[in-house]
Amino acid sequence: MAGLIRRHDWAATPVGPIEAWPQSLKVIVDLLLPCSFAMVALWGPHLIQIYNDAYRDLMGAKHPGGLGQSASECWHEITAITAPIYERVQAGETVTVQDASFPITRNGQREDAWFSLSYSPLRDESRSVAGILLTVADATRQHRAEGALHESEERLAAIFTNAAVGLSELTQDGRFLRANDEICRILGRRREDVLRLSFLDVTHPDDAAPSLSAVAEALRTGQPASLDKRYLRADGTVLWANSRVQPLHHGPGQPGTVLAVTADLTERRAAERRLRDSEGRLRALASLVPVILWRSDASGAVHAQNQSFLDYSGLTLEKVQGFGWLNCIHPDDRETTREVFHAGLANRCLIEVQHRIRRYDGQYRWFLVRQVPVPDPGGQVAEWFGAAMDIHDMHELQTRQAVLVDELQHRTRNLLTVVRSIAQQTMLRTGPTKLFREQFNDRLAALSRVQGLLSRSDQQPITIRALIQAELDALGAEATRGRIALDGPPVRLRKASVQTLALALHELATNARKYGALAGDGGELWVSWDTYRGETDEDRLSLMWLEEGIAPSGDEVGAVQSGYGRELIEKALPYALRARTSYQLSAGELRCSIDLPLDDPGKKD
Repeated sequence: MAGLIRRHDWAATPVGPIEAWPQSLKVIVDLLLPCSFAMVALWGPHLIQIYNDAYRDLMGAKHPGGLGQSASECWHEITAITAPIYERVQAGETVTVQDASFPITRNGQREDAWFSLSYSPLRDESRSVAGILLTVADATRQHRAEGALHESEERLAAIFTNAAVGLSELTQDGRFLRANDEICRILGRRREDVLRLSFLDVTHPDDAAPSLSAVAEALRTGQPASLDKRYLRADGTVLWANSRVQPLHHGPGQPGTVLAVTADLTERRAAERRLRDSEGRLRALASLVPVILWRSDASGAVHAQNQSFLDYSGLTLEKVQGFGWLNCIHPDDRETTREVFHAGLANRCLIEVQHRIRRYDGQYRWFLVRQVPVPDPGGQVAEWFGAAMDIHDMHELQTRQAVLVDELQHRTRNLLTVVRSIAQQTMLRTGPTKLFREQFNDRLAALSRVQGLLSRSDQQPITIRALIQAELDALGAEATRGRIALDGPPVRLRKASVQTLALALHELATNARKYGALAGDGGELWVSWDTYRGETDEDRLSLMWLEEGIAPSGDEVGAVQSGYGRELIEKALPYALRARTSYQLSAGELRCSIDLPLDDPGKKD
């Protein structure tokens, strides 16, 4: 403020330039500037304001405009209050106002504020009153704190009375001083009756000694003490409750009291009893089922398991606790199991693995093992629950089935080889053309590829992309990979439609390689597909085969326009698969669309 005062244009105010100030005013300004109290000198008949840093903080948004401004102009909202005071002080009187309320505007908002103020006359060299010195102590915060304290006490009294738990205040010898509604309900007595008793009067005789010990312990240590106890009600019934006692201190010279917080345990004890009964039934059920069950903590360490696991492994409870169960896993499966469990625990998700577990007689059997997280109310994993089911027989059957499928596939391919040989011998005798032999062999090869996909369909479902890719790969499309684009979502095909659709795709791919977009150097092949819901609420596949940059000539055009492939697409697919097809060949372009249901046609009949 000293710097602001020095730079201020005082010549533009009734006070005049600093050089012309009377010595008395300079002394007053030197006095108020370093003062930590808010002080302002109101000088001259216009009461021009000159103030220190503490008063500046009090002014809020009125600063810096208030410097060199008249008090009536700066604080026009309280002129009605201050004008009579100014008159008294200018008459030579000192006026003190304690805890006065003023509606003022600061920080851009109008508010009610409280101040303690001292107005003193300032005299010039002639001993005449030339101004007023105002010293201000802002009591707003204290006033509001006292109001908040009063409101807090009222709220506390309301909370005490209406709390959902029993609250009571007692003397150190146990007599009730205050009691809220809930403790009166717990005790089954009216408030006026409770206030004539001590806590021993309402305590079951068997719990009197523990109650006295809890109060004595709280008074000795100054810390809360808690116990479950029985209360005697007015009608002679007994009610279980938890009481937590805490010493209260009320300042020097005042006797301490005890606050008791009492919670009715009727529902909790009933719930605990139901939980014990439920856990007992669950333990009995877990011990009867042939499936291995266990529980583990958040880190995966096992802390409980059913009797089935102990009976199967022949191990004691101590040996399988924590991570001891890993020793029961086959050595070849142990590392995989450890990795799967570690990943599942880290990601807090379902854990599933198949491994072999050693039986009490040393034999290993295959089990399907699953473990799921059990979250707490906050969403964090509190523990895990796991189960292991013996699938050894099923695993053996699946292994034998895989062998049978491989054998069947081998025999099927041998059969196709025999068919090819017979067809070739027949063609040699009947004189078919070389082109016929090539096409016949290619179509048998397409059937063989389909058989290969079908034999693996249980482990690897057949998708439209896999079917198209198999046909293109069989034709050596790797060399033209940059001119082939496949685009569409994963779509699984039903087995019944694979063979017929594969033959159609084989014909399209063969024609593209021999006569179409992949025959020359400039063509491109685009195959796209998608699924949608049909008019009869069935899932359908829509496929578009587009060849661009075809350079047809002569007989090749005729082969594409009216060959076996087109006949298969336009006639066989609609008949066998209920498909809707379109085959259009124009100058330099082939566009073929196939739209067929993905559901089993038998389900629609």
